[in-house]
Amino acid sequence: MYIAQMLGTTVLMTADEADKRRNYVCPGCQTPVTVKKGRLKQAHFAHTSLQKCQALDEGESAVHLLGKLAMVDFFESIGGRVVLEPWLPEIQQRPDLLVTFDNRQVAIEFQCAPISVERVQHRTAGFAKLGLDVVWVLGPTYQQRKLQQATLAKFARIRHDTLQVALWRGKQGIQWRAVDGRTHVGREDYSDPIRQLAKIQQQLVRRDRRIRPLQKQLYQQERTVTGIPVCCHISKPLPGGLKTAHWMLATQLIGMLEQEPCHADRLLTMIERAEWFAFGATPTSAVAKLWLTQLLVL
Repeated sequence: MYIAQMLGTTVLMTADEADKRRNYVCPGCQTPVTVKKGRLKQAHFAHTSLQKCQALDEGESAVHLLGKLAMVDFFESIGGRVVLEPWLPEIQQRPDLLVTFDNRQVAIEFQCAPISVERVQHRTAGFAKLGLDVVWVLGPTYQQRKLQQATLAKFARIRHDTLQVALWRGKQGIQWRAVDGRTHVGREDYSDPIRQLAKIQQQLVRRDRRIRPLQKQLYQQERTVTGIPVCCHISKPLPGGLKTAHWMLATQLIGMLEQEPCHADRLLTMIERAEWFAFGATPTSAVAKLWLTQLLVL
C-alpha cells in the first residue's frame, strides 16, 4: 500500500512523504499501518495486525509498487488524470489507479500475484456497480512464463471488437495482445484448409476422444469429419477461450443451419453452452457473441 491516512484526520499521505514518527491508518479498514522505507526498500505502508483488510491484500511486492508509480507517469503522459489507490467506500474496494480521460473513468488493476477467477469477477462487478470500466494489466511475473488460455481468459476484455489482454511493458507502457484460438490451430494453418484437414486426420488416427461426439453426429448424417464444409476450416483467428477446437463448434453450427433456418439467438445459445474457460473481466456471453459475429463474416 502506497497511500495511508494520517490518524485523526482526513489527510492522505504517500509512503515517500510519510514521517515515521506519526501514526497512520488504512483508509479502508481504519486500522493502524506502519511506514516501511529505507535505502534498499521501496517506501510503502503495511498493516500492523494480521486482521483481514477488505481494502487490499497484504504482501505487495516491490515490483507491484514500482509498477503502479510508473503507470501514474504513463497515464499522465497521455493526458489522463490519475488518482493512486483511491478508496471507494460504496463497494469497499481500492483499485491500483483510477484514471480519468475527459469524462470517462477507468479503474486500473495491476496484477503481479496469482488471483482466482472468482476474485477477478468479484472486483470487476464491484467497479461496474459504480459505472467504472476496469482494465486488468498483467505485470512481469505473468509475462515471464507462457500465458495459457485459462489465464488469458481470466483477464481478457473486448477492445476494438477484439478479445485482448493488457500487458505492462515498463518504459514502453501498456501493450495489448490479442487472445485467440492459436493454441488449437497453428499460425501457419490459418487460410490453409489442407493443413487443417491433416490435423483433423491425425486426431482421427489417434482416436482423440474430443472428436468422437462430432464424429458420431456426422456419421448419422452419412458424412465424415474429414468431409466438413470448407467454411468450417477457420481462415482467421477467432476470439480465444474455447476449450475445444474452433472448427468443431463451427461444424456444429453449420450442421444446425443445414437442417433448418435458425435465429441468431439460438446459435448464440449453442455457443454459450460450449466448453469455455472461465472469464473474469468479461462476460462469457459477450465473448460468445463476438465469436459468432466474427465467424459469420469469415
